[in-house]
Amino acid sequence: MKKDKSFYGWLFTCVSLAILLGVSIYLGLSGWYFKSDRSLESDLKLGETVQVDIDKNQSSCVSFTFAGSYLPGEKLSQIIAVKNLNDSQGLYVRAKVNVFSKVSDNHDLSLLETINWTYHEDGYYYFDSLLSPLSKANLCSDIIIGEDSIFQSSKNYILNVTFEALDETIDVKNLWGYDPIKLENELT
Repeated sequence: MKKDKSFYGWLFTCVSLAILLGVSIYLGLSGWYFKSDRSLESDLKLGETVQVDIDKNQSSCVSFTFAGSYLPGEKLSQIIAVKNLNDSQGLYVRAKVNVFSKVSDNHDLSLLETINWTYHEDGYYYFDSLLSPLSKANLCSDIIIGEDSIFQSSKNYILNVTFEALDETIDVKNLWGYDPIKLENELT
């Protein structure tokens, strides 16, 4: 019995599908297919000067990648500025710093804040006056690694700085628990 050419096409298709099914099952069971390498990387590297734009009643953040090879107490040069995009109202502004990693170590960082910023016990840095329309202010000039910090030199970490802004007509004390303008006056 002579086989026609379409038989070989079907045979090739069936063998190919059987091989693909076998490979799919193998990769699915081995977990290789689902493995993802989530390296902690951001577009910005620590040391680059950045400006975060913010408008009334919004939050905005910036994230930096840094290697864990820094020692406790080390100062890292980093200028972070915030700009008020609103052209008609001043803004109350505060910022918070967080470190993210794949491991749960002690990651204590602080900012060497510039003039007009005050660190408060709630973990936020408060701008002690209204940020004028279309103006900007530098939050920090340096980031300081805490004395008790534990960073693994072979790992990357993400430093995240989140800015929050409220327009000048909002009752900031009611929402944030503090009035940054009066807070500065109480401290002096």
